[in-house]
Amino acid sequence: MATDVGRVRCNNEDALSFVCPDDLVLRRRLGVLAVVADGMGGHRGGEVASTLAVETICRGYFSALPGEDRLQALERAMLEANHAICRAGLADPSLEGMGTTATVLVVVDNRVFFAHVGDSRLYHCANGRCRQLTEDHTLVQQMVKNHVLSAEEARDYPMRNVLMRSLGTYSGLQIATQNCAAPQIGDAFVLCSDGLHASVEPAEIAELVASLEPQEASQRLVDLACVRDGSDNISVAVVVIRPAAASEE
Repeated sequence: MATDVGRVRCNNEDALSFVCPDDLVLRRRLGVLAVVADGMGGHRGGEVASTLAVETICRGYFSALPGEDRLQALERAMLEANHAICRAGLADPSLEGMGTTATVLVVVDNRVFFAHVGDSRLYHCANGRCRQLTEDHTLVQQMVKNHVLSAEEARDYPMRNVLMRSLGTYSGLQIATQNCAAPQIGDAFVLCSDGLHASVEPAEIAELVASLEPQEASQRLVDLACVRDGSDNISVAVVVIRPAAASEE
């Protein structure tokens, strides 16, 4: 993972985490989890919202009871984060209106699934190609779907950062969840805030994650986004599928 405040902002409103339980039994049951959140809100609200989201999602998912469907457990954890942010905003006037995106990946038992709200993204990189798995919950993406704008026009549209969904904005939030095809050895999954995908193309992401170790790839992607733009916070998490260690088989 790597994150950077960028070249314009004074504070980093992104938050991210990778959880790999030490307890082997828990790890076999619930797997590993990566999450990226991009907060928003006046004063310190964005930073509080993203941090609260990451903490609540990680705690909520890994508290799943035996037998609970894992994708449903992840959705429940996201909804718990939404309610926690809503409550915090109501309790403290300085945090009113805060919210955050959240994109979460879980890899467990040769399965991959994710949950998503907002315009942070999840990519799947394999065989030299990078495919976006999530759909941006933005006004401009809705306009593209409704054929009001073309994809090319959307890139430079003045209101391209207006979110249609985010954690903490209303109690009836709908979480996007999805199962993915079984991963292959060497596949990479990249989670990122919009500070990265606004200036770095999917093909460039695919090239870097294919040629570098995950930590170096994460840092190189962040550095590239900083050089090209840097007007926003930038966060990246790279998860690569590798053979299990003998002690884990």
